[in-house]
Amino acid sequence: MRFWRRRKPSTGSLTGPLEGLVNFRDLGGLPADGGTVRTGVLFRSDSLAYATPADADRLVRDLGLSTVIDLRGEYEVSQLGRGLLSDTAVEYYPAPIADVSGAEDLVGHYVAMLTEKGPVLAGTVRLLSCAGTLPAVFHCEAGCDRTGVLAAVVLGLLGVPEDAIAADYAATAAAMPTIHERVAVVVDRLGLPPRPVEVPAWEPEAALMAKMLDVVRERWGDMEGWALSYGLTQDELAALRQHLILAS
Repeated sequence: MRFWRRRKPSTGSLTGPLEGLVNFRDLGGLPADGGTVRTGVLFRSDSLAYATPADADRLVRDLGLSTVIDLRGEYEVSQLGRGLLSDTAVEYYPAPIADVSGAEDLVGHYVAMLTEKGPVLAGTVRLLSCAGTLPAVFHCEAGCDRTGVLAAVVLGLLGVPEDAIAADYAATAAAMPTIHERVAVVVDRLGLPPRPVEVPAWEPEAALMAKMLDVVRERWGDMEGWALSYGLTQDELAALRQHLILAS
């Protein structure tokens, strides 16, 4: 495994699916303010603890991955591990956003992340505004809820249209059968009470993310208003856009 420590030339892309990661995707190519989101520099994923040796090699060799942003809580990380990427030269940045107040529904849960974990989320945006951080991947356990919130924050700050942000969130639905199977295994492994079986099993829908973005607009005006309220500066937002938007 030591060969992963020496970075090989990056192609910035992957050919074919990964073996252990079922919800990994490039955020590049989406329409943004003044251009499109750059490809090969920012990725979202399910937990990298599921990466196989071949996956880890490809992430380092083909993508030239520089930074992993882990949105899981400390308990999850301690019990489920960081996976094979922890044995590489890739920088690791913990940004736990899991523990928030209870909410009546998922939209309320997502908004609680934005409010109660605003400083943590703002810190990840600040990190991504630094060129040396990229290429980067951020993830939680399933790559859906916490990852979806951070994706919405970053894409919103890049000027990606709300319908495209919601569609990206909903793209996780294709991975949900495997994710539901994993959840059952993880619950058993951690000795947690079994989760009730939903029929049909829950899947992310664009309408959920659209509702969260409606709340953002009502409370902060837009995602930039949210970012400024949590201490990000216009210079940092400009740097984020410079690094992540390919001008048309």
